[in-house]
Amino acid sequence: MTAAADNGYRDRLRGATGTAHVRLDARFAQGLREARQYRVYLLGMHAFVANAERALATATLGPGWHAWRDTARTPWLDEDLGALSLAPLTAGPALTVANDADAAGLLYVIEGSALGATQLVGDARALGHQAGTGATFLHRHGGLGAGKRWRAFVQCLEDADFDTAGERTMLEAAARAFACAEHEFHRADLAHAGAGG
Repeated sequence: MTAAADNGYRDRLRGATGTAHVRLDARFAQGLREARQYRVYLLGMHAFVANAERALATATLGPGWHAWRDTARTPWLDEDLGALSLAPLTAGPALTVANDADAAGLLYVIEGSALGATQLVGDARALGHQAGTGATFLHRHGGLGAGKRWRAFVQCLEDADFDTAGERTMLEAAARAFACAEHEFHRADLAHAGAGG
């Protein structure tokens, strides 16, 4: 009976990171209704994504994971920061990706965030931002293909065959990714407050 209730790695990742996910979602529970919130979102997301992409770029991964690190989102965020005349945060503590299990955990957070981004596109538009004018990241990351991409990622995840140690590594990597994202949004809040809000 227990095996039937366990839908695989996705459910185990969701269970292991549920509290962190709720905390992160709570930060933007009302969406991005104010210009300040949007600037903090962009700064924090840029710092997190750039960190993650640096780690993934230098990792030695199996063929099944190559395509998932190929999408470079940092340039989209660079464009948005430029459109809003925002300087990126200095680099925070570096994430590391040593193997496929590390990558799976980190990518679970990145790919899952695209589903959340679909809910924020309208907020960015209401603030006057479109693709090319401050919301390129949200339009591309959370665009119409986000659901299809997520389903393809979950299939890749479920096709993986991690041993017990690998599964533990995957869960720990996802937890580190959520912690990193929380840390970067906190730093973005502080930086924005220091700049006069």
